[in-house]
Amino acid sequence: MARILFIDDDPFTLETLMKAVGVFGHQAFMAATGKEGLLTAIEQTPDIIFTDMRLPDMDGLQIISKLKEEPATANIPIMVLSASPVLDAVDEAKSAGAQMYLEKPLRLQMLQEIIQKYAAE
Repeated sequence: MARILFIDDDPFTLETLMKAVGVFGHQAFMAATGKEGLLTAIEQTPDIIFTDMRLPDMDGLQIISKLKEEPATANIPIMVLSASPVLDAVDEAKSAGAQMYLEKPLRLQMLQEIIQKYAAE
């Protein structure tokens, strides 16, 4: 069973992803702000983190940077979710340490494939 953290300020997105992860047999955690996401990541040490690029208190690049600086979360794979991918943002997120930059809405099959790939590593 993988432990997945979703950081997103959209309640519908969080609810959908949480339900999907539960159906796949994994445990999900959620956070609506970057600060809450960072605290949850440190406390729960998930296997994978999915973060939105735009949050009320910080952007995805700041979250990635802070997660990579923290010893407890430095090696956790991070996937960025965005409703409006911009080429520069994709490159910046990957340079900051994100494994993937995904467009919303995320297909459930893709979510399952990502969990299988990165939770097994």
